[in-house]
Amino acid sequence: MVAHIKPGDKVTKAFELIALGQQYTNKSDYISAMDCYQQSLNIAQSINSDSLTANCYKHMAIIAFAQKNYNRDSVYNADALRIYKKINDKLGEGSVLRDIGSAYLRRGMPLQAKIYYDQALPIFKQLGEEQLVAGIYSNMATIYKDNYRKCIELHLAAKRIWDKYPGDDELISINTGNLGVAYFYMVRFGALKSIKPDSIIFADSVKDLKIAQKYIRQAIKMTELRNDIEDKAYYTEILSELQYHNGDYKGAYDNFNFYQDVTDSIFSQQNKNKIAELESRNEIQKKNQEILNQKTRAQSQQRNILLLLAGLVIMLIIGGLYYRLSAVRKQKNIALTKLNEQLDSANKLKAKFFAIITHDLRSPIVSLVNFLQLQKREARLLSEEQKAEQESKITKSAVALLEVMEEILLWSKGQMENFSPEKTTVAVTGLFSYLKDFFSGTTGINFIYQSDENLILRTDENYLKTIMHNLTQNAANALKGTPGATITWKAWEESDQFKLSISDNGPGMTDEQVKNFEENLTIGSSKHGLGLNLVKDMAQTIGCTITLSSKKGAGTSFVLTFSS
Repeated sequence: MVAHIKPGDKVTKAFELIALGQQYTNKSDYISAMDCYQQSLNIAQSINSDSLTANCYKHMAIIAFAQKNYNRDSVYNADALRIYKKINDKLGEGSVLRDIGSAYLRRGMPLQAKIYYDQALPIFKQLGEEQLVAGIYSNMATIYKDNYRKCIELHLAAKRIWDKYPGDDELISINTGNLGVAYFYMVRFGALKSIKPDSIIFADSVKDLKIAQKYIRQAIKMTELRNDIEDKAYYTEILSELQYHNGDYKGAYDNFNFYQDVTDSIFSQQNKNKIAELESRNEIQKKNQEILNQKTRAQSQQRNILLLLAGLVIMLIIGGLYYRLSAVRKQKNIALTKLNEQLDSANKLKAKFFAIITHDLRSPIVSLVNFLQLQKREARLLSEEQKAEQESKITKSAVALLEVMEEILLWSKGQMENFSPEKTTVAVTGLFSYLKDFFSGTTGINFIYQSDENLILRTDENYLKTIMHNLTQNAANALKGTPGATITWKAWEESDQFKLSISDNGPGMTDEQVKNFEENLTIGSSKHGLGLNLVKDMAQTIGCTITLSSKKGAGTSFVLTFSS
């Protein structure tokens, strides 16, 4: 079916096959054409040539388009367009956009066709491809099939360009034939009233029909020179209609019979089946190659598995030899590991315990000392009422200190065995009362507590008090010297969660402090918030998540979240 190809490299053979396929296409021998394109595609894919592969897809789309198989036409054009865009081939991209528009036009979808023509036209103009611009004009003329003046003007614009490049191009014959069709239909369907008197188009219907017949016959001769059977049949059928319109019934009858015979030959189901068979054969060849590759890989994998099994058996033998020797050593290592874990846990508990005591006792003791020093230095300056007030504050601070010490001692005693929390029902008002009493001697800071009266949660009270105390003390330390210093505690329920928050209007935390808190790094000084790491560990122990929000110069906020 395919002519002999001269010996040469693969690229040359591929292009020769494409050229041969084009010759078959012009003769409407689509089976032979598709066979050539399939062979060329196999070569292109074997050498990984993108441009050649896209060229094959473009010509295969032309075959599918000619056979009115628009689904396959869309697939081939999409593949070609994707490759042309990938390799930045503007000429190829414009050609495929034009072909897609033509497919939409053939399917009776002019609006979609115009979208693609409008994309292709500026590409051809930019590249200086006048003949391709003429092709777009010719195709777009078909969109204006009901506006015969616009249709004829576009065909004539294309004709003026092609007149500068005489040749036997298929599009020239199609434009010529369609120009004749436009003249004929203008007369046949009474569209003369839409043509201006000064137009180059004659108003006399007899002359218009003569012009139509002239262009149609020219198109038929052009198709004969190119052996284009399909286009010849189409314009012969149009000529038969024109002859019938003019009363030449014998000529119309003969030409229509010729058109019918050619159409039956070109579009027969047998031809379609043969083309599908060619496509299927190509797919089967690919599948067979894939199966062969899979078998080769499977055999290689089997060899690898056997080698692995042999290695595994050797390793098992070696392992058995060392098993008895390592058994005793393993038992001793386990016992030593448990002992080290216990020692490490004890050290961590001890460190945490003393850190908590140091952090929680330091602040109230400092407050108490400050009160006593103030009373000693400024005793003469204080009135009896002020002295009484100072003594009351000292007493409250001492009592609070005693309560804290007692609570810490009781709490630490109950926590020495792995610090296991004991959850009870805790009223928020009680927690806030504890903070009010403890920080009653703190001056220069406004404490605000917001909560519903009956709000309760279930948690370990000692853990939570220690967490809240640490957060409040850290906030108070950060607010020293801040005008209008305010610490706000809030409690609320949200969906299935209970939340506590503390916020202040202090200077905010540094980036280093935020990072240390988020990454749970060790902080070595109380000036940087020693309690924050303890707070985070304790919150995790009682099943509470704690989140930090701090902005330089805008204060700091912590939110404690408990699941219901």
